[in-house]
Amino acid sequence: MAHEDVKSDSDDQKSNEKKTDKPWLSEMMKELTLTGLATVFMTEDSVRSYLKDKKLPKELVSLLLDGIGKKKDDFYGLLAKEFGRVLSKIDLTQEMSKFMEKHKMNVQISFERKEVE
Repeated sequence: MAHEDVKSDSDDQKSNEKKTDKPWLSEMMKELTLTGLATVFMTEDSVRSYLKDKKLPKELVSLLLDGIGKKKDDFYGLLAKEFGRVLSKIDLTQEMSKFMEKHKMNVQISFERKEVE
């Protein structure tokens, strides 16, 4: 029975070694995923400084910046396409009429004469 306990301790140790073998890899992947999602709304300079703070190799930073740029362009293109599709389904004149019936609008315009020199 004592032999079984030693064996199970050995198995537990091997299991723990497998789990902790590369914890940095899973943390890095998690960090890169979160970074990728956040960068959609950041400028390239902000992304560059964020990645620099993470002390990643320059090659990896360059690769990430290229990928981020492409994904950002794709995201904004898709957003514009979907926004256009939604707007195409809306009768803007009718919606503005409904809005004007329920709201009061005050418009002020002023003009000044510009002296010609």
